Amino acid sequence: METENTEKREKEKKPPIESEEFKGFRESFESAKEIEDKVRLALDFMKSVLSKPEGVTLKDFWDVKKLCGPLFKEQMNPIKRNHLWAEYAELGDEARRLKEIKDEQAAFSVEQVELAIEALEADLDHYDRLVEQIAPVAFPQGLEILEVREGDYYSAQRELSLLKTLISRLDSLRKEILAIDMRISHKNKILKRLSKLGDQVFPKRKELVKAISDAFVADVEAFVKKRFPEEGDKYDVPYYVIRNEIKTFQGFAKVLTLNTQAFTKSRKTLSEGWDKIKEKETERRAEMGERFEEQKRNFDELLPKVEAFEAFCANPENQGRSKVLGESNALQEAMKGSALSRDHVKLLKDRIQKARSGVLDQVQAKVDEKKAEALKEVDDLKEKLTQLIGNESEMALEDLENGEEKLKKSYESLNLSVVEIHKFERDFADLRSFIFNKKEGVFGEGALEGLYEERASHVEVIKMQVEEYRKEMGGSNLDFEKAMTYRELYDSAKIHLDKEMEALKNLEEKLV
Repeated sequence: METENTEKREKEKKPPIESEEFKGFRESFESAKEIEDKVRLALDFMKSVLSKPEGVTLKDFWDVKKLCGPLFKEQMNPIKRNHLWAEYAELGDEARRLKEIKDEQAAFSVEQVELAIEALEADLDHYDRLVEQIAPVAFPQGLEILEVREGDYYSAQRELSLLKTLISRLDSLRKEILAIDMRISHKNKILKRLSKLGDQVFPKRKELVKAISDAFVADVEAFVKKRFPEEGDKYDVPYYVIRNEIKTFQGFAKVLTLNTQAFTKSRKTLSEGWDKIKEKETERRAEMGERFEEQKRNFDELLPKVEAFEAFCANPENQGRSKVLGESNALQEAMKGSALSRDHVKLLKDRIQKARSGVLDQVQAKVDEKKAEALKEVDDLKEKLTQLIGNESEMALEDLENGEEKLKKSYESLNLSVVEIHKFERDFADLRSFIFNKKEGVFGEGALEGLYEERASHVEVIKMQVEEYRKEMGGSNLDFEKAMTYRELYDSAKIHLDKEMEALKNLEEKLV
């Protein structure tokens, strides 16, 4: 009780808070000499308070009314007193009516606020259900490449989205309550009710923000440790990849609700990584400049040798296959041992190829004349096989299989070189794949299993071709032309193998 009385006395000691308008009125009021003038000033000020269209504060009205009331006891003209008193009483009645209206408006506003608070309390009672109704959070793509577990952030960020909405509603209600003209005790009661709701929301939000922030900082530090090696070690991925990963992390940070410390720390860490990448790229450009100078020197040294080879090929005395290939192989070996740019290599190889081809074409023309008759049957078979493959889309399955059977019989009767055998095997393998494709389109589900077995066996045949061509390419006794032939066969078989593996996979999905 003593404490309450002390607080009451302290409140009484505090000077009253006066508005600027009231201060201006008080100065005029105190400077007026006549009682009638003081009353007139008071009544005019009271009228001005009541005439304000919005934001009417009746405190100034009642304060002036208290000053004005005792003046009617002073000595003044009776007629003036009656007129002034009538006006004074009318203003008092109008103020009381206005107060009643304001009280009704305040009561209605308080009722609406209390309904809103009850709705907020009900939402908090069904908090878990509301979390499930929150729309999924859109995270940046590429987080899986960064080994970031999105599930660790998903539920927490989703819950934070709900808490953000609830906190916004709390703040709006608090501002609305403070704006309502009501008794301080009633206002404090409602504010305490809101404060209890805040005690349910704010600690939970703080805990979730800390959890997300700690997890994000840990992921950023793990990324930096993985991507940025110790001094002297090489980066395990290209610089542009690391730049894109840093951008992904920066975009992720904008989506997450992070505390200031985590956001600042992660931004600083990522910025340092970005600066390191820029520094490395600068060093790399400098190294590339030095390498370019070395490549140009090597090119300038090799170019006269290529020109000498061209002159060698132009000499009729040197137009022998073994001589030309020997010189060209020696020149290419010299190129392999020199650092050259891709454009330099292409230019030199094109000139070597052109000079060599001119000689080899002449040699081959003479050989072709002698073998023309013997190779006619081979050429016919190649033409028929090529035609059959080229027209496969227009032919029926039965016609395609019959054509394959006839060509196989002709093929088996020929006397071919190892290279020609490999070429025909390559073409027949392509033809067999076209036949399988047609079968897959014609057969029903019952026959697909048998077709799967056939196609699987065919894949093994192509794998054997790939391996055989690879061994032939690596043979030490191969000349340049054969090496080029087997390179083409190998590349063709590899492409064919990839397509067959894809077709086999699609067929397997149909069987599942």
